[in-house]
Parts: sequence; C-alpha cells; structure tokens
Amino acid sequence: MSYSIGCFDNYVNGKFCASSSGETMETKNPANGSLVAKVQKSTVDDVHEAVRVANEAFNNADWAWNPRRRTRALFAWADAIRNNMDDLMRKLSMETGKPLQEARGELMGSIGYLEYYGAMARSLYGGVTSIDKDSYSMLVREPLGAVGIIVPWNYPITLLMRDLAPALAAGNTAVVKPANQTSGITMEVISLLEGIDEIPAGVVNALTGSGRVIGMELVRTKGIEMINFTGSSSTGKTIMREASNTMKKLSLELGGKSASVVFADADFDKAMTFAIRSIFTHAGQLCTSASRLVVEESIKDKVLDELTKRAQALKVGNGLEEGTQMGAISTKDQFDSIMRYIEIARKEGRIVTGGKQITRDGLDQGYFIEPTIVTDLPIDSRVAQEEIFGPVLVVQTFKTEEEAVAIANSTAFGLASGVWSKDIDRAMRVARRMKAGSTWINTYNRLIPEAETGGYKESGIGRSGGREGILEFTEVKHIMIDHTPLR
Repeated sequence: MSYSIGCFDNYVNGKFCASSSGETMETKNPANGSLVAKVQKSTVDDVHEAVRVANEAFNNADWAWNPRRRTRALFAWADAIRNNMDDLMRKLSMETGKPLQEARGELMGSIGYLEYYGAMARSLYGGVTSIDKDSYSMLVREPLGAVGIIVPWNYPITLLMRDLAPALAAGNTAVVKPANQTSGITMEVISLLEGIDEIPAGVVNALTGSGRVIGMELVRTKGIEMINFTGSSSTGKTIMREASNTMKKLSLELGGKSASVVFADADFDKAMTFAIRSIFTHAGQLCTSASRLVVEESIKDKVLDELTKRAQALKVGNGLEEGTQMGAISTKDQFDSIMRYIEIARKEGRIVTGGKQITRDGLDQGYFIEPTIVTDLPIDSRVAQEEIFGPVLVVQTFKTEEEAVAIANSTAFGLASGVWSKDIDRAMRVARRMKAGSTWINTYNRLIPEAETGGYKESGIGRSGGREGILEFTEVKHIMIDHTPLR
C-alpha cells in the first residue's frame, strides 16, 4: 500500500504486493522536478499472475451475476474519492502539473462516471421476441470476463473511471495499467478499494511498469478478453496489430486535431471564452482540445486581437499555487515535442503570441510554455495536421460554409469538433457534416458521463460514456427456447 514518502506496490487479489523484479520507478512533479512517488517496475510474470487472479475472480465470485452488489461497490468507491478529495487533488496536481481547480474537476468527473455506471449496473437489458406460442428468441448481454484497462497520463483518474466503471458495472473483472508518469495518483485511488468490502478480491488489479512490457503483454495474452486503451494513434495501431493474434475486442480512443468553427454571427465573447478554455486547460494536453480555431475571414483580426489579450493574461505557474490558470507540461518528452512543433510554426507561419519556454519566477526547474497562438500556416503544415498535445492554438480562416467544413475535416483525425453560430439551421447542417465522434454547438468540451465519445478515422474505434460505453464491455448472446412438442 502507500507510505508516507509515496511508495506504492502493485494491487493484486485484494492485496498490495511487490513486483517479481524487486525494482521500482519514480514519478516526478513536472513543475519543479521533485520526487512524487515510487512505484513497482512490474514484469511479464506479474501480468500473468494478475490475469490469472482476474479470471479466477470472474469465474468463482458472484460479481458477474450480482448487479446490486456492483451498484453498491461503485457508489462506495465514489464516496471514498469524495471523502479524500483535498488530499487526492493535491497529489493529482503534483503528478500532472495541472492547477488545483482542474485537479478537483477531474476527480469530480471520476465520481460522476462511478455513480452513473453504478446506477446503470442494474438496468442492463437484453430483449425477447415471441416466435410462436411455444418459442422465444432471446438476446442477453453478458460480461466479457477479464479486461485490460490501459490509462493515459493526461487525465489519469477521470479516464480510469470513464472506462473501468462501465467494465465493472457490466460484471467484468479488470487488470489496470496506469501511465508511468501518473502511476502514483492512480495507485492512490486504487488503494481506496481496501475499505470497500463489496468489491471481491481479484475483481480489480493494478500493475505499474513499462507500457512496452506489461501493457503489451496484456494485449498479447489469451487471458484478457478486451483491451481498452486511451492514448496516441501510433500506439493504438500497434495494439490493433498485436491484439489480432488473439482476436481481442478493442476500444481505442486515440489522437485528435479538433476544429472549432466560428462564424461571424457567433456569440463572440462566449466563443472566445471557450476557445481559450479548450486549448489552454491542462496546457492543451487533452485529446478533445480545439487545437484549431477555424474562423470566418471577416472576423480574423478581431479574433486574433481578443485571443492574444486573453492568452497573455493567463497566469502560468505551479499548479499548487493559488491563482494558477495554466500549469506545467506533464513530461520532458512532451515539452520537447511541443517546442519542436513551435519551431516549425515559426518557419512556416506566424506566431501571434507565446512560443517560448517560461523560466521566470522560479519556473526554470519545470516544463512551462507560454500560451501560444499561430496563424497563416499552409493547410498541409504538420502544425495544422498533427496532434501537438500542448498549449498551441492554430487559427485558420474560411470564406464559405463549404470551405469551413473542408478545413475542419482535412486532418487524419476525427475525435471532436465545434460549431459557433446563432443560425441554428446552419450550425446543425455543419455539425452533421463534421467527421468527428463528438460535435458541440455553441459550447465546447461538455464531457458528461451520459454522453458517448469516440473517434472517426484515426481517432479510434469504440465508444466511451453513455449507454454505448457499457455495451462495449458486453457480449450479445442469442438464446432460443422451443417448447414445441415433437410430433
């Protein structure tokens, strides 16, 4: 379990235990480089044991066939997070770099998923068709078995519960692989299971360590029926290839280069507020961020002036400090990647504001980048086409509705999009033509448990959230009952 210095063992079969390697890894605070936690460096043998335990729990416990128990369990976990909110939000901020208010919002989001799917555990219906007076055709929804949940580092708790909660609600057991960078806070939340008797030993297991080692072993092993992964498109493609050998079910939420289209008749203040909020929340490290703002040409100068003013006013700093509005980039690798994209933008377009590392006011020990706005890029520029995953907003322009749709759909991704217009007929017309799994009209990033999310094109397969989110973790079985006597 956790100790005062932030050390965490793996969680397998209802107990905390060291990995078979005897080695540990560290997580660091991206704001200052300080040590946050030490976690286990797990091995393939650890994966096999966790998978064995998860399958044993699925086959021998009453978890899969007791929806009332699952409801009580998920609500209890939600209560445990709520009761430890202050401590968890500080640790989440320390490990991700995000401001405290964002950390609190993330934890509240995780509670929302637990409670939504906890309630849904008791209302997972199939169907019955009467064939004749003596025969019935039934469709039933059944849990898959042991599933693998591979969690990203940007929103480690919300995205854990977005996918683990429906898996558990449907009656599955799970092996969780946290992201290396945020293993500490993930295991802290897992440790809350120690006080929840409604969740039998072995139903939830968690292993920390290398994604290339234990993550890929979860993908390859026969004992896992499904992999749920949130992360980059390149890793998602690798998972698809590796999972094909065992014909695993997959749910993949991958990268995005989302466009928010702003027409001249939009509510200007609201559109600008959401534009800033979307790209600079968690320093742009959000897969649904509107990293492209596609604006009607007649309002381009007005938009750039307003965005520049608002971006320059943001307080960037340590997430634990009061008043911080944008925190650090979560890892050095991500920081370096963002800076490379900014250099491309400097050569191919125009940087309106930002574009530099922040080292003032004691921030030189962390990974801080100025809120950055770029324009005048070729449409095929890598900066306009590829996911940067940082505080970099690309502003593009259009003259006609057709051109707006073409620009919005011009990338390989299709995770999310937005439309801003007071003409609701036009807004709906454009929304229907967006090749994206989620489209918001006159708002953006309204992510709620009740609504499905997922990607078109290279942004993934499957859906999370809503009713579709729990159905992902089920199999459909047809049962025929025939009482017709043999004549």
